[in-house]
Amino acid sequence: MGSPRIAFQGERGAYSEEATRALFGPGVEALPCPSFRAVFEALASGKVDGGAVPVENSLAGSVTENVDLLLEFSLPITGELSLRIRHCLLAPAGAALADITRALSHPQALAQCAGFLRKHGITPVAESDTAGSAKRVAEQAPPRTAAIASRTAAGLYGLTVLQEGIEDAPDNYTRFISLGAVPDLQGARSKTALAITLENEPGALHRVLGVFAARGLNVVRLEARPRRRPWEYVFCVDLEGSREEPRVAEALAEAARQCRSLQVLGSYRVAG
Repeated sequence: MGSPRIAFQGERGAYSEEATRALFGPGVEALPCPSFRAVFEALASGKVDGGAVPVENSLAGSVTENVDLLLEFSLPITGELSLRIRHCLLAPAGAALADITRALSHPQALAQCAGFLRKHGITPVAESDTAGSAKRVAEQAPPRTAAIASRTAAGLYGLTVLQEGIEDAPDNYTRFISLGAVPDLQGARSKTALAITLENEPGALHRVLGVFAARGLNVVRLEARPRRRPWEYVFCVDLEGSREEPRVAEALAEAARQCRSLQVLGSYRVAG
């Protein structure tokens, strides 16, 4: 069997491509897609074996588009990786930091570097992805404009690194998940991701969380996302442990009795 075909959002050199190779190995066939939705659609249609998408950043928070796409497509989560993100300010050869008045990048990257941009009087300009911004700056060379992307993107598109490590905190990590194909993460700890809807009554969420607490299961993430009807929500819950463990399986069965609906989005290994 050949290497799996794994879709990611962005151009070559995107952090999502780096995460794809970290999850599936350097020889994986990583296929760029123009949008996050295109990643999900490629996997749902069988055009690829898997996908890798970001779902949360330690500075900028949840990537809500991908959380919503997970709920829409119901593709199985198969693995997780926290990737250290080190942003660089990239420009064509000959440019200096003092010359730059605009920076192009994905909104998440711009949010992660907001303090640096304010300090240097640089206006953030949102683009579809980090590596695509680097490619545009390299090809079009707009005046007084740089891109925020990775050092890998600088090498791919022939740009100069004006400054590296421009994120606002040193512990800048993005949590990526794999979909479909299963990465080799043997020996890693396990997590289970759930989507829960509740009756609109006092104590409904407390009762469900109490089911997990009573069995010593740690809830490591809880996020509410709006449903199609106004002011109704689905709760995204991440638990430590695998659904193959008896206490997790028991908790899921009991929690389902306390909910309007409970869907397991995946039970998977976490790298690191």
